[in-house]
Amino acid sequence: MNERTSLEIIAGYLSERLRAPLLRAVSTIGSDVTEIRLYLGQPLAVVFPDRIAFLTANTLTASCNNTSCVRCTAEDIRRTVDAVSHFSFHSHISEFRQGYFIVGNGIRAGISGVYNSDGIITEVTGISFRISRCVVGCADELESLFDGGLLICGGVNSGKTTLLRDISRIIGKRRKVALIDERGEIAAVSGGQLGNEVGVLTNVMSGCPRNIGTISAIRSLSPDYIICDEIADDSDTEAMLAGAGCGISFIATVHADSLEALKRRPFAEKLLSVNLFRHAVFLAGASSPGMIREVREL
Repeated sequence: MNERTSLEIIAGYLSERLRAPLLRAVSTIGSDVTEIRLYLGQPLAVVFPDRIAFLTANTLTASCNNTSCVRCTAEDIRRTVDAVSHFSFHSHISEFRQGYFIVGNGIRAGISGVYNSDGIITEVTGISFRISRCVVGCADELESLFDGGLLICGGVNSGKTTLLRDISRIIGKRRKVALIDERGEIAAVSGGQLGNEVGVLTNVMSGCPRNIGTISAIRSLSPDYIICDEIADDSDTEAMLAGAGCGISFIATVHADSLEALKRRPFAEKLLSVNLFRHAVFLAGASSPGMIREVREL
């Protein structure tokens, strides 16, 4: 892992005006922070599982109306965008189109703003640094469910990716794994090095679309397991179905907070109908990241 903390990495992308107070507040912020959010004209927000605080010159406050809050200017936003894009808009067109950058330690910098007619963000008004966190051992209790396929279901910030990362670590110690890490958050590959432990027998396909990575893995890597994050559409479904008859077990995450909600999603209904997943795990939610609420046999 990178010796710098995630907060220090994020601070390195901010303007000096925002960086200095954030670093002064590090001891106040602690280790359970999940996001650092910049909004044009608004206070810099620090997000925790159970609350949101706002940055002042030296610490945090619970009130966004506190006059000592550090508010983000257009120059702060511009400097931060320049830093995450390495001062090259044209070299990062794909990131400005998809709306996020991976900036180290698996941290995702999501951007919002004004889109042009080609679907590219050209004026950024908000940036959200979402912190990736390893919790070794958090998936130990699920090990008996890995064979036969497993869906990890939950809402935003419920801990799906954290569990998936640890599952890859566990399985990848003894079986061949293809990890389709489309957004770079799971393995945190940077400079050809893995930032997170995902298993000694794990082939990592970073930045690769799920459907393309899945087909490629089936054809060339002979995996026992294919692991991917946030399946969402028919292209993912068709790629997984291609591996259904090859003896491959799939482990994936999906946005759904109940079995009923999962079944209402057309792409998921198709996967369930062919028994691609034997079990589904439903997480408690953003207030208790990684906590398992329910396990259902499918």
